Amino acid sequence: MSPATPLLRDWIDQALASERLNAQSLIVTLLGDSIAPYGGHFWLKSLIRLAEPLGLNERLVRTSVFRLTQDGWLRANRQGRRSEYQLTPEGFSRFEQAHSRIYSATPEGWDGQWTLLVMQAGVEAAPARLQLRRELAWEGFVALGPGVLGHPAPRRDALASMLHRLGLRDQVFVLSAKEIAPLRGRSLQEFATQAWPLDQLASDYEQFIQRFSPLLSSLEQALALGQPIPAGPALLARTLLIHSFRRVQLRDPHLPTALLPPSWPGTQAYALSAELYRRLHLAADAHVLAQLKAESGFVPPLTPYVFQRFGGLL
Repeated sequence: MSPATPLLRDWIDQALASERLNAQSLIVTLLGDSIAPYGGHFWLKSLIRLAEPLGLNERLVRTSVFRLTQDGWLRANRQGRRSEYQLTPEGFSRFEQAHSRIYSATPEGWDGQWTLLVMQAGVEAAPARLQLRRELAWEGFVALGPGVLGHPAPRRDALASMLHRLGLRDQVFVLSAKEIAPLRGRSLQEFATQAWPLDQLASDYEQFIQRFSPLLSSLEQALALGQPIPAGPALLARTLLIHSFRRVQLRDPHLPTALLPPSWPGTQAYALSAELYRRLHLAADAHVLAQLKAESGFVPPLTPYVFQRFGGLL
């Protein structure tokens, strides 16, 4: 790994020492952010090399990969003593579901329409229904009453895919609703604050900003001194960035701005992440490509959707 500038190196050392990072969660971050865009295929040795600077030894990487294979994320293929892995269709689907939630901004405009899901009574305990409730909660839907869930601006494509995959299109009614102003009680902002854990999310976003603002300062100083960002440290910093950002973003219901408290810190956190990602991605991708090529020889080009992250990287 090429040496980092002193400020970048200090930031990375402090970031790695500041918390105990979960090995499997970090591997998922590496797979989704760095390896899936290159076709989702890798040799185990490449992943071990990519994960080592994050403090993950070979045993931890092997254990994490084994569990992800058991859970259906990966497909293994042994060739002698070497092991190669490929993301399964289910693994790709999971990363696609997370992609827009992590890399897309909070919707600005809102027409006041809510999407309501009304479940047919009597079969709430069916496994598919339970899975639907879990996935809807992950998408930011909130329970409004028995068998009724709502969201002001859901991802319609994700919702349609979810209902189709779980075979529930005939058991769930998807409705649009709009507030009737003369009959309103409390404000929608008050309702949103009580329905979703916005206070905790705001605190988490503020901690994220406090942690990653010094990283931007170190990159700006390197640029002012004419120092290029080394590839290895760039990947390390980008992985820590996305790993921390996604832990908040995936709990964020992504409400329209009209329903959020004033000066919502999620907006600043997203802008900070976008700026950092744009500065790091070229050097980080160069390091990923080099490590993947070292074992396989050929690596597919980056999938074009990568360049749409954070509103566009080009």
